[in-house]
Amino acid sequence: MSAIYDAVTNAVLKALESGVVPWRKPWDPCHALPANAVTNRPYRGVNVFLLGMAPYKDYRWLTVKQANELGGTVRKGERSSMAIFWKLWETEPEETDHAVRKVPVLRYYTLFNVEQCDGLDLAEPYQSPPLDDVERCARAQLLVDGMPDPPTITERGHSAWYKPAEDLVQVPKREAFCSLDHYFATLFHELGHATGHERRLNRKGVQGPIQFGSEDYSQEELVAELTSAFCCATVGLNNSLIGDVASYVSGWLRVLRDDPKAVVIAAAQAQKAADLIRGVEYSNS
Repeated sequence: MSAIYDAVTNAVLKALESGVVPWRKPWDPCHALPANAVTNRPYRGVNVFLLGMAPYKDYRWLTVKQANELGGTVRKGERSSMAIFWKLWETEPEETDHAVRKVPVLRYYTLFNVEQCDGLDLAEPYQSPPLDDVERCARAQLLVDGMPDPPTITERGHSAWYKPAEDLVQVPKREAFCSLDHYFATLFHELGHATGHERRLNRKGVQGPIQFGSEDYSQEELVAELTSAFCCATVGLNNSLIGDVASYVSGWLRVLRDDPKAVVIAAAQAQKAADLIRGVEYSNS
């Protein structure tokens, strides 16, 4: 399992070291997020960024077996991309209580993009109608307004933060931002922190005593960052121009180098946080 963590982390580290932040990009509202070409189920968690780093416009992915079942083939020499998933592994019964326990084990499978295949019996990829800036920001506001059991949100001051004791999010007034994309991406970041409140997801990085620069602080900042990315992707915002990217990258590099599990765990927590903000429940069934 550690080899899978290493492979995921190395892919993200390689991107960051080359100046590419996988979760900061102009999310295109005309194209869906990465999804399986056969089941149409969207990929989730860190898989969104792993597959999103690949240089393909088509959002659909499949295994070699699925490609063959669709009457197609993967072209020779094409490189696969990795997606990860959790599998429940049943342990042997204990001699004392004879109980069978299910332990989550990290696994992976290899995927190819539809553009890497020939002869597939597939329709053209779905494209939603293009949205102008007003429509995109209206969708973002609806996402904020629709959050179940939201924290108090206030627009004032010159900084953005979340205060757990008061369940309060502060962001500067909208006109203080260079764009509404920037405003909403920042707001989603702080709402990401708010999902960690004890009556929501009760995350350690929000509820416990946190020291600036500590491991828990850095992990929670990564969760909020990825939560914002998921929310921006949902409504097609551009979160690529937020703040001083260089200073953020150095912090992310340190976190990922110290703990290969960090990005996988943070992405899973962020996916739950984004689902909570969106007011949806996800089932693995």
